[in-house]
Amino acid sequence: GVSDIDISSLVKKHMEHDNHVTLTAVQPPARFGALNLKGDLVIGFEEKPKGDGAWVNGGFFVVTPKIFDYLGGDSTSLEIDVLPHIANDHKLGAFKHTGYWQPVDTLRDLHRLEEAIAEGALPWI
Repeated sequence: GVSDIDISSLVKKHMEHDNHVTLTAVQPPARFGALNLKGDLVIGFEEKPKGDGAWVNGGFFVVTPKIFDYLGGDSTSLEIDVLPHIANDHKLGAFKHTGYWQPVDTLRDLHRLEEAIAEGALPWI
């Protein structure tokens, strides 16, 4: 993913708590544009609004060496095997990031990122 996450703030948040992992929580953009409705009448469009308000794992982490206690073999999945166990142990923190974040997991994601770059929406590029 591409983001303007303040890494220093993420690390600071992690250091303020006794967590094994602190992940970056983000609110992904909606996949589709939204209709603005008044009853059964379409009164406007909103192109790719923010998602439904849910927070998701943004993929940027700060970890302690304790994470190795949760790792198995080469087939261990961080998202499926490790993070849920750390969460169950109450040692998984979240750093809420409300700035720019764009995953690049699909061709559609890549096109959205390329559009943002072309529009000058990413001032650091």
